[in-house]
Amino acid sequence: MQLIKLKLDKQRKYLFAALAILVVAGLTYRFLPVFQDLVPSLQEIELQERTLIKYEKMVRAGKELDGRLTSLKSTLSQQESRLLVGKTPSLAAVDIQMILHDIAQKSNVEVKSVKVLKPENLDQKGYLSIPVTFHMIVSVRQFKEILYLIENSKKILSVTKVEIKYHTRKSRDIRCNITVAGYMKQKEI
Repeated sequence: MQLIKLKLDKQRKYLFAALAILVVAGLTYRFLPVFQDLVPSLQEIELQERTLIKYEKMVRAGKELDGRLTSLKSTLSQQESRLLVGKTPSLAAVDIQMILHDIAQKSNVEVKSVKVLKPENLDQKGYLSIPVTFHMIVSVRQFKEILYLIENSKKILSVTKVEIKYHTRKSRDIRCNITVAGYMKQKEI
């Protein structure tokens, strides 16, 4: 009887072991998606890697933009140092007149008349254009030299309008009206 009991005990042990394995397999199959959520899939890892690469590129681009911004600020301050420094447009116009009289003297030209025109707001916020018209009688060589000196002056000046007429038929001189614009930073109110 003990033999039979022993056999039953062995059979029961095998039966319980088999049932335990089936229960573990069933639970694993049932809760496998939960376990899969705990461990990231290969697709999620690739997506996160691409996101990290994208963020690294953005950080590098940001550093490059910071460098370019610093460079642009430096260029802006250099160019603003070349603007007219008068406190008012009238004083800035006087600056232009002085610069052009110096240019005329270097070219051995006499300025016949000067007319200060109304200041104009530029599209770029905070800057004014101060136009001044000069009338003079010059040779073609002097005219070329004056234009060159205006464009290459220490202050930012630009020739906005030129009117040319012959002075007399016998002479090679020309009458010219040159409108030169200087630029200044508009004072904030």
